[in-house]
Amino acid sequence: MTTTARKNPFDKAARFAARLDPAAFLAWALQLPPTDFAFRRWLDTRNIPFPDGDDRTGDTVAWVDQTTAGGVPWAVAVEFQIEPDPRMFGRLGRYLYDIWLDKKPDDERGSRFHLGGVIVNLTGRGDAGRTFDWPGAGLRTALTPREINAEGESADVLLGEIESGARPRALLPWVALMTGAGEVDTVERWKRLADAEPQHRTRATYGGLARVFADAAGRHQLWSDSLKRWNMRESLSVNEWIQEGRVEGRLELLEAMLTTKFGPLSPQTMGRLRELPDDQLKAVSIRFVTATSLSDLGL
Repeated sequence: MTTTARKNPFDKAARFAARLDPAAFLAWALQLPPTDFAFRRWLDTRNIPFPDGDDRTGDTVAWVDQTTAGGVPWAVAVEFQIEPDPRMFGRLGRYLYDIWLDKKPDDERGSRFHLGGVIVNLTGRGDAGRTFDWPGAGLRTALTPREINAEGESADVLLGEIESGARPRALLPWVALMTGAGEVDTVERWKRLADAEPQHRTRATYGGLARVFADAAGRHQLWSDSLKRWNMRESLSVNEWIQEGRVEGRLELLEAMLTTKFGPLSPQTMGRLRELPDDQLKAVSIRFVTATSLSDLGL
């Protein structure tokens, strides 16, 4: 089941987390010293929908100036995927070229952004870059985004950088996706750093986002149990995403169960399944045990 072209709580949480401290996020994602660029703002690209994606009210396309090259303006599109999409090269390329045609850093004739892309795979390992090279014909087309496979990043390294002050606490939510984040000691270390945040609401946001990402990485029980004492009431959006993540996971599991027992599901059946509220999804899961056909489940 493809998850990249539909709304999901993990995508929304990732966009929110990137905006907590845009410059810090971009410095980490691009592996650059903060002095190598200046974050201007997020570009308004509401009129440029991401190909085959959901309509968006505000995208994560960063305007940054490359200070090491005299302030060259870059439009860097940041895309988040719950799992890698094999078509991402084409989708990102089309999106970047639309941005190049539609957005300008100023009104000077011929002024255009340099283009770049950052892809963050919350789970799995992607390889979206492509180079088509025909030297004899003088042809070359290439797109090389910066691609981050979160599960391949080290929780220990990022926590160490935050402990030393090399990176800010705003990056704490991403730790839950990384290698080592399934260890109790890592979660306790994370909590000590988060407890140092003086703003209660910000601290609650870190905890809520970490729980969403832990769900994506299959670490729900550990992080949920460890963060029970955290007060999430002041982070209503994050609470909503946590609940959406539960429903999304239940839906994917139920789809796999139904497909195994009854064969591939029709688009109509999937549509009816997705319209069911959470309590009815639970009921269908219970009736699944004795059901002999989809009609027994009301589908």
